[in-house]
Amino acid sequence: MEDQPSHSKRYWGRVAYVLFLTVFTLGCVEIGARYYLGHVLQKASDNKFRFNHYRVYEHVPGFHEGDGKEDWIVINANGFRRREDVPMKKPAGTTRVFFLGGSAAHGISSASPYPIVHVRMEETVDAHLERMLKTSMPGQRVEVINAAVTGYHVFQHTEYLMSELLAYDPDMVIFFDGANDHYTNNPDFQYMTDFRYQFWKPLLQQPSLRSIWFQFAFWMSKYSGAFRGYVAWSMNRDALKETMRTDLLRYADGSPESIAAHKRVARDQFLRSIETNLFLLQRDSVRAVLCLQPMLVLRDTTLLSPAEKAFLHKDVNVQTLYPIVLDELRAVATKWNVPLVDMNPPFNDPTFKGQQLLIDYCHLNSAGGEVCAKALTAVVQRELHRPLAPAASDSADVTAPAAPGT
Repeated sequence: MEDQPSHSKRYWGRVAYVLFLTVFTLGCVEIGARYYLGHVLQKASDNKFRFNHYRVYEHVPGFHEGDGKEDWIVINANGFRRREDVPMKKPAGTTRVFFLGGSAAHGISSASPYPIVHVRMEETVDAHLERMLKTSMPGQRVEVINAAVTGYHVFQHTEYLMSELLAYDPDMVIFFDGANDHYTNNPDFQYMTDFRYQFWKPLLQQPSLRSIWFQFAFWMSKYSGAFRGYVAWSMNRDALKETMRTDLLRYADGSPESIAAHKRVARDQFLRSIETNLFLLQRDSVRAVLCLQPMLVLRDTTLLSPAEKAFLHKDVNVQTLYPIVLDELRAVATKWNVPLVDMNPPFNDPTFKGQQLLIDYCHLNSAGGEVCAKALTAVVQRELHRPLAPAASDSADVTAPAAPGT
């Protein structure tokens, strides 16, 4: 008969062996995930975003991304892309400007299928603009604060202003938008409820096995590169599903029907949000500047650098709707007596022939950020010294038609 202690010893030996293999395998997966995130994708192993009750999601304060030698992205304690923290009480003699927008304003790095290029802290539009304003306004303390967040739509700026930013007593807010919501063409699209990142809410509010797993994975992603990679992949997958479900980018073919469809969705969605933002700022005596961000597909192809030519692709909606969107924004700017800066003409200046200004379809490198800052500097300086004027008559038509190509 087999000895009982010997049998027990072999049993626990097998358990220890299985535990060792499990821990070893998980360790290898974790090391591999961290290597892939850090050296292949060149991304931080920490989460950059977290849920926000008002804006759907926000930056994680204190987030850093870099290669160990330098940080190309720094999120301060306020949640802004800025090295220095910003006191809510504005120091005496300070001119405070907030820069709002999506990923192009934030200064996101490009990623596959485009070559990976990082936009460093000193290379963003706001960083260039702050330096230029300090040079052109000697003796004055100037802050240009990057509060842009990747993926943000104009309605999220509204929530951001009301919940946080107006409390910082800004002198001016610059809105740098376009790619995320200006070129929509589906009148059935519901701006807020169909927003592609709204998948956060059911995952956090509706109990299910999937939501429990997501919350566990999201919590683990704070400590694990493998879970960080999984959460990023699953969120991108869900955002793509939402985009496909709502048919956000129904193609504009230039027909009267498609243009009319755009005008309906524009009037009821992003134009309404822009006007809400301008009303809030005017109420608090804060100046505003509207910008239409540059798009690669709107650049003169004879001016493109070799890199830009390599990843240029058609975008029917942007190409068709650009003149209509520009006309809509001009009408809003006129109605509210604020400047509008279209960044596309500066990007088509022959001076920049052969010079790369974008790292993918809409995101800027340092040279592109500098072009935008130069286009803004004189406008910002003039507006800061101009007395605040009342808005134009509410009877202005912000959806007046524009002929394609104007």
